[in-house]
Amino acid sequence: MDTGIDGIDVLYDVLCIGEMVIDFTPGREEASYIRHAGGAPANVAISVARMGGKAAFCGRVGDDLFGGYLLGVLRDNGVVLCGGGPTADAVTTMTFVTLTADGNRSFTFAQKTGAHLFLKEEDITADMIKRTRIVHTGSSILCGGTAPAAALRAVTLAKEQGRLVSFDLNYRALQWKSPKDCHDQVAKILPFVDCLKVSNEEAFLFGGEEELPNIMRQFDIPLLVLTRGAGPGTVFFNNKRWHRPSVRSGAVDTTGAGDAFWGVFLHTLVSRGVVTREDIAEPYLVEALKRAMAAGELAILKPGAIDSLPAKQQVDEALALYE
Repeated sequence: MDTGIDGIDVLYDVLCIGEMVIDFTPGREEASYIRHAGGAPANVAISVARMGGKAAFCGRVGDDLFGGYLLGVLRDNGVVLCGGGPTADAVTTMTFVTLTADGNRSFTFAQKTGAHLFLKEEDITADMIKRTRIVHTGSSILCGGTAPAAALRAVTLAKEQGRLVSFDLNYRALQWKSPKDCHDQVAKILPFVDCLKVSNEEAFLFGGEEELPNIMRQFDIPLLVLTRGAGPGTVFFNNKRWHRPSVRSGAVDTTGAGDAFWGVFLHTLVSRGVVTREDIAEPYLVEALKRAMAAGELAILKPGAIDSLPAKQQVDEALALYE
């Protein structure tokens, strides 16, 4: 164990809280689907682990064969399950992914209340939060069940203990009654957030890209990163913004690309000693954006979310070609 925060033994670089799901992606035969492990927070945890970081996951899966498969994927990728786990209250959350010709995807959820929404407040312990550097979560566990209270407890404890809080807006329209419903739930979390990730398709929830600096001021968020799919990524920090263009030329499947991006971004910050908001600095962010863009561009070359997450060596080799 490392001793690096307030003299406390640190077990995890990044603790991801939220959903792990089964993604069914189109197979080669018509009307066929192939099982893949997915779920944005779990994807981020595995991305961190593949970069060589210490990653943990806290979330609920069903007490069923799919749930067992997903927990096995975490173990196989060196991610520690530190809270949650199987529940008999619901089946493992399942989504069906539809891909367009250019690899872009949309999601259909097989059930309204999957196991991921059964995460409870008592699943989140103060010790768990204390032993991590960054606590990461997203909006998908805010849309119902007991999970929103668990998420709020996690970010509250993180704030109290001086840990960095990362949040991915990750808006999926079918999960919500309305965009306003999502906005209102997310607004309860944003006062605790230090690092916010938003895609260009989600910025409308805050009034558009031009309103993002105002959102940062309103909720005292020091760092915001905007992704644009095949377009440039943008970092907003310290009243400045800068971009890095994408070099991708085509996509097989964009599922998980944003999570590959964010996992590498967070890992880069941690590896440079960023453990509080005061540690965030422009040189680290420039490097993090460069590495994250390379990871996202690699992730679109293979189908599935977790299957496509690149390893550190792949990112390093890609950067060597870009520079």
